[in-house]
Amino acid sequence: MRLLGSKNALTAFLSLLLLGSAAAESGSDAQRWGRPPAATTLATTLLVQDLGRIDPTFRFDNASVAVGAVGLRNRGEGGISISGVSTPMKRAFAYWAVITSGPPTAAAANIFIKRGVANGPFTNIAGRAIGSGPSPCWRGDRVTVFRGVIPVSLARGNGLYLVLLRPGANKSTGGESPWEASDPPLVEGVSIVLVGSGNSTATVYDRGFAGEMFFGDLLYRLNSPVSVTNAREVVLHNIGGDGQTGVGVKDIGATGGEITTLNGRRIAGPGSPAGGGDWNGNVAAPLPRLWDTTTHEVTAAAKAGSTPTILPFTIKAPDDCLVTVANILTVRLEGR
Repeated sequence: MRLLGSKNALTAFLSLLLLGSAAAESGSDAQRWGRPPAATTLATTLLVQDLGRIDPTFRFDNASVAVGAVGLRNRGEGGISISGVSTPMKRAFAYWAVITSGPPTAAAANIFIKRGVANGPFTNIAGRAIGSGPSPCWRGDRVTVFRGVIPVSLARGNGLYLVLLRPGANKSTGGESPWEASDPPLVEGVSIVLVGSGNSTATVYDRGFAGEMFFGDLLYRLNSPVSVTNAREVVLHNIGGDGQTGVGVKDIGATGGEITTLNGRRIAGPGSPAGGGDWNGNVAAPLPRLWDTTTHEVTAAAKAGSTPTILPFTIKAPDDCLVTVANILTVRLEGR
């Protein structure tokens, strides 16, 4: 038996399940530290959340893509180094997620970015809320995902990008472990996506995808604008929030059990060619974790399906509350 339903029905189910389980517990146990309450263990084997078909939010032809990220839980600033994109630039985006009690404030909806240490002042990047869901098993009642457009005059290509949060975006910026300081607001992390020139078709998927809090199984299908039948290379970039491998310092070095499949073939997690998973918080390892940005070459798995423009994914997360942010897909055809 599986529970399968609409976003609204599943959100209500998740909220009631989490709140009911927390009410049955006491003290610090009621907070679960980013993991489902113990009473939901059976539910994770029954719950299947299906987002349906996700169409591209943006498409870029003759493109290349590079991504980078920094985890920012209990931090006020960080750096992102990016390599692999070719100029001239076409577009650049920043993604971030914030856990709050009540609607996020302006401090959470804006970040500052500059390129390089000595390249002048920071530029404010205004975020647009593109998705939200229940808190991923931390204090607070929601998580909100933001997308900001970085001017190409600032995002000039590969290099170091510095990120500065506004005062009040994070409750704490003292660098404490998330398992020692966890009062909202809680910034998960920031990822930068650079789209430059190249030989691939690049598609960005965030609308209808971002901000889904889930545990158990998550299903979705990316609608590719080009067939992968004659693809020379297919690359997937995944951005996600709240990934972890345990509940603190004692679990540093552990490996999470999340598994990602494409057309039924493992592309991330135990038993996959990648070895590691997409939801370990490794962007900010060993601490604070809780933010992921990964890249996989998935050509063989993409071609294994019966419909070459529909790419079905499944994420199995038996013991972690996670948040979807964005997928970016690049398809390079033979002869390019």
